[in-house]
Amino acid sequence: MEIKILSPEEVEFKEKDIQNAFERDLSKLEEGLELIGSEVVIGTGRVDTLAFDSNNSRPVFIEYKRRGEFSKDALIQLMDYLSWFARDENRMAVLEKIIRQRKPDVEDFEPSIRLICVVTDIDDRIKNAIYVISNHVKVFSYMVARDTSNNTVLVPKLEVDNSEVEPQMRQLVSEGELLKKYPHLQEVFSKLKTHLETDGVYSYATARSFRFKKNRVFAKAHFRKRYIQLELRVGEGNVADPDFKYWRQGASDWGYMHIHPSTGVPDKVIGWIEAAKKFSGEGGIEEDEM
Repeated sequence: MEIKILSPEEVEFKEKDIQNAFERDLSKLEEGLELIGSEVVIGTGRVDTLAFDSNNSRPVFIEYKRRGEFSKDALIQLMDYLSWFARDENRMAVLEKIIRQRKPDVEDFEPSIRLICVVTDIDDRIKNAIYVISNHVKVFSYMVARDTSNNTVLVPKLEVDNSEVEPQMRQLVSEGELLKKYPHLQEVFSKLKTHLETDGVYSYATARSFRFKKNRVFAKAHFRKRYIQLELRVGEGNVADPDFKYWRQGASDWGYMHIHPSTGVPDKVIGWIEAAKKFSGEGGIEEDEM
């Protein structure tokens, strides 16, 4: 389908128009996002779009800015949202209740809010500031286009994804602390580790995951209620298999699959692990991890 890119002068959008356009199909921003509600009131303000990340079992706040740069004031607003929940764990429990009421089939719930911002432009200093936020933040700009049927189309473009940089400050825990809540996954995780921890690889546990590093982090294992979500940095386009889901609809070096106790560790997953080690070894040492 042919589309024509429009200039800002050719179209007049309200912020709500942009919100409605993306809420009709949140997969434009990211696969696995599910709409929970619009204009959801929390104690410190109103969230434009409340969504749920079904891939990572986390709540997602989505905010939209119609005109001008994404400024420090907009960033402070988002940080204020996060601070309000960080100051009282009972507030996160209320948010979980809201999500489960509107989406009863939620199994796991990770109490860590993700932020997505849809903006027209973003200042470089704000981009840099986002990389030191511990919560996962993505910022999208967008183009306005018109298709051959004269329909207006919004085309998002990823500007910032702070998950691509390993944070320097980590909340480390012991392996036993992280595993004790998931005893049914310990056997399959032990088998998984035998394939991950070879060729000079070492691992460490953060508050929510195991990470495996060679020259740089190439694998992350997250525990879910029924399976382990294994994320691998294999390189964009290097794995073509429906069981391996790339982030950002394929435009990423990272992807993931689910490892169930009943199936163990399939041979093809072992092959993907080796591919991730090789890709990690070729990439050199990340500046933030020196």
